[in-house]
Amino acid sequence: MIQQFQLVLAPPTGVRVPQAWAYRLYGWLMAQLPADVGDALHLQGEHPIAHFLHFSPEKQALIWTVNLLNDAARQVVSPVLESAKEIPLHELTLPVSEIRTFPAVSAEELIRSGRSHSETRAKIAFLSPCAFKQSGRYTIFPQETLILKSLIAHWNAAFPEYALTDSDALQALQQGLHIVDFNLHTTRYLLKETRIPSFLGNVTVEAHLAPPLLELWNTLLSFAPYGGIGIKTTLGMGGTTTAFQKRNFCT
Repeated sequence: MIQQFQLVLAPPTGVRVPQAWAYRLYGWLMAQLPADVGDALHLQGEHPIAHFLHFSPEKQALIWTVNLLNDAARQVVSPVLESAKEIPLHELTLPVSEIRTFPAVSAEELIRSGRSHSETRAKIAFLSPCAFKQSGRYTIFPQETLILKSLIAHWNAAFPEYALTDSDALQALQQGLHIVDFNLHTTRYLLKETRIPSFLGNVTVEAHLAPPLLELWNTLLSFAPYGGIGIKTTLGMGGTTTAFQKRNFCT
């Protein structure tokens, strides 16, 4: 089961909090856990926490979204998030003005969500800087193959009992996806002493797939807001939302 939390933070008036401070928030979160618990989470392979920090123009609020991707993470991390009243960082203390707890979501519910959508287009919004690693280098354009491989890797880590391993199906998925529109700009994500080349914005992906494969793709899209896309989702990168769209044949 996956559970999402959103903590609405209230920095002092006039203070700009960079998105890269998500890494500092993550450090605070780990410091609230017993050392052996934090070590155990890290030993699980791909870390079962994906999170990001962004400013919501609609809500006029700074929001820290934290996704706990398995039951072990939920059990130990949920109480910390639910009781947070302020988060002391080195530079300042961020008051928590609101905590939103969303219902836990299972793999089966995400699969049902994928089946319920017949749309062949989806807009993926990258709310925190996103990047991929390819042949040892950072890639800062969201190619269809990179998006798909990232989603599958995150899905398989969260739901090993539903692991996607059929190479023929995955190849067919890859061939049927096409980015048809995008609005992106490059940025840098400051992580310790490294400025990671990355991007923000959105892409529209169109799927030309047989119904079973479309259901699978839409399942992965339903999972994306929890697992994130790209590298270093545990450190605040790759936070996304998805919106299914009907195809407009006039454009």
